[in-house]
Order: sequence, then C-alpha cells, then structure tokens
Amino acid sequence: MTQPYQAPGARRAAPLADEVIDVTSFPGAVGWTIAGTIIPGLGFLKARRWFDGVMTLIFFVFVLAGLGYLAYEPAFAKALLSSPITLLGIAVLCGILGVLIIGIILATYLAVRPQVVTAGQRISGGILVAVLSFVVCIPLAVALGYTLSKAGYIK
Repeated sequence: MTQPYQAPGARRAAPLADEVIDVTSFPGAVGWTIAGTIIPGLGFLKARRWFDGVMTLIFFVFVLAGLGYLAYEPAFAKALLSSPITLLGIAVLCGILGVLIIGIILATYLAVRPQVVTAGQRISGGILVAVLSFVVCIPLAVALGYTLSKAGYIK
C-alpha cells in the first residue's frame, strides 16, 4: 500500500516509535534538575528513565539510612572516627560520592532538557550544572579534608 501524501512542513499526528518525546521545556528542565539535585532520581523519573531513577533513589535512601544509623549510634560513629584506616576509607568514599553526584546532576540535566535548545540555553544549562555540582560537592570536599587531617593526626 502507498502512504498518504503529507506536505513537507506538516506534522505527524502521532510520533514514530524511534522518536523521543520531549518531556519538558527549558525552564522545566532547570526546575527538574534542581529537584533532582535535592532528591536524586526525581529528574530521571520525570524523563521516564525508570531504572535509573529508581536505582538512584534507592542509593540515596541507603546513604541517608547509613547516616541516620551513625546519628542513632554515636558510640559506633566514635569508634569509626578513631581509626586512621577507617578515616582514609571515609575520605575515599567522600571523593567517590562527589564524582557520582556530579555525574547524577549532569545526567539528570541531559535527560530532562528539551532536544532543541538555543546557544544561550546551552550556556545557562552548563552554568546551572556547574553551580549545582559546586554547591553539593563543597561539603564533601570539606569532609574529605577533615578526615584526612584527622587521619594524619591520629597516626
């Protein structure tokens, strides 16, 4: 059978299976990137990347549960902070977590941004990702410095 004639500028009523549907506008992408920074995984869920969103949320919940346990059991936290090897491990984990968070912020922005963006939107999106990464990683860098300092002091 032949396909019905379509004018060159006409839009199709339904997208093809291979096409990706934009899930948000640029201001919406900015908002969802910020929301995905506060609660990692939300932006992935908005972009319909279910596996990435759920796994990121589960990882975030496990990190919060671990920190909650350390707050609940101060004797265990004190024992952890008195060993130089453990402090070096905490410093390495802070560095790895910082890199992971930067990757999550960047991937969230790339997942929720519209397919067609202007040059100004590209620049402002890059600045947004850089600022969010900087703001989130400052406490991790301070924690890394303190744990390395204390590990050297305990030896």
